[in-house]
Amino acid sequence: MNKKISFITYGCKLNQSETEKMAEKLNSNYNITFEEKDGRSDIYVLNTCTVTAEAERKIRQTIRRIKRKNSNIKIIATGCYSHTDAEKLKEIGADLVLGNLEKKYIDQNIEKEGIFVDKAYWLRKQDKIEIPNFPMGNRTRVFLPIEEGCYNACTYCRIIFSRGTKIRSLDKEIIFDKISDFIDQGIKEIVLTGINLGYYGYRTDYNFKCLLKDIEKKFGTKNIRIRISSLYPDMIDEQFAKIVNESDIFENHVHLSLQHVSNDVLENMGRKYRKKDINNAFKNLRKYNENFSITADIIVGFPGETEEDFQELINFVKKNKLQKIHGFRFSARPNTKAKRLENQIPGNIKKERNKILFEASKYSSKDYILNMIGKKVKVLIENNNKGYDEYYISHKINGQNNEENNFKEVIIKQINTEGVASDVF
Repeated sequence: MNKKISFITYGCKLNQSETEKMAEKLNSNYNITFEEKDGRSDIYVLNTCTVTAEAERKIRQTIRRIKRKNSNIKIIATGCYSHTDAEKLKEIGADLVLGNLEKKYIDQNIEKEGIFVDKAYWLRKQDKIEIPNFPMGNRTRVFLPIEEGCYNACTYCRIIFSRGTKIRSLDKEIIFDKISDFIDQGIKEIVLTGINLGYYGYRTDYNFKCLLKDIEKKFGTKNIRIRISSLYPDMIDEQFAKIVNESDIFENHVHLSLQHVSNDVLENMGRKYRKKDINNAFKNLRKYNENFSITADIIVGFPGETEEDFQELINFVKKNKLQKIHGFRFSARPNTKAKRLENQIPGNIKKERNKILFEASKYSSKDYILNMIGKKVKVLIENNNKGYDEYYISHKINGQNNEENNFKEVIIKQINTEGVASDVF
């Protein structure tokens, strides 16, 4: 009988894509499951994240809990936390630690024990962007990685230590071939992902907007949905907004790596944009569709964030009807400039500000969705009569015969505790 492997993924959409590729490589020799954390598998592969201290804490907690259940279980840690602190993960119980290059060859490394991490793998010729051939964990959606690397070096971020500053972009013809292949498989949603999508095609004459225009030309009549996982606000000009708003396949939704709106805080963060760029992004996206859905990542309690800075942020959230916010308390990361900045915010204040942001987020989300009541949308049914529409609004569909992995037109009826209740159109 084949051994059972559980894949547990933390962090970004790129990690999710890479988990699917790892699972695909091991699928013929192992029984694959996802997110099982109760010690019922023979091997656990944790694809880790290092963005926050909280993410790392949860990873260490999971390793210790699994080892307590059965010390003979093999734990493989890989991903960004493994890349930046391999020794720590080995110390607390990981039997094998693989870096972000080595996990691309997990089928060759799975029998090993110890630490195998190439600290600067992005400089090596063998580095490549790998694409899942089919979705292992969710048959309605697949993640398509098209870019790796970021050269921004924001003061709080250590992703550049684990993913590198060299921008690598997937060839456009490979992207088109993979989209065609996914369509042939019957996949309905494709998520474009990367470390920093806005830098796709960096230092070439073919950029991210060129790619989107060509995807629209080639696949605009297909019964699919293309989602863009995350962008910086200064990438959202009128041309970009026009492309996504006038297309039948791109979602009417963008997730912004926003972080803050105060110019002083953004400068201390090392972000390249300012509040005027953020306002322009919102203006451009909603010029063609006032209901265009915007979600965002936001950090509170960054060093030097004043009460005035924080209030400016809260006012912005309430005013601009963000559909959803992923709020984080600032987490000082090792070897980053932000960890050494003066005017660090006490933990109790960060906690209180995050609570206020959460309440503002609920207000903003409700305000946005109330404005959508009565609108006709298309929901991609995933399971249990649940799914998401083209505005990335979560739905619970009333009625029967809602076939999984198919689009269904509905009218948004009301908000409920499970998301959005919709009457079938």
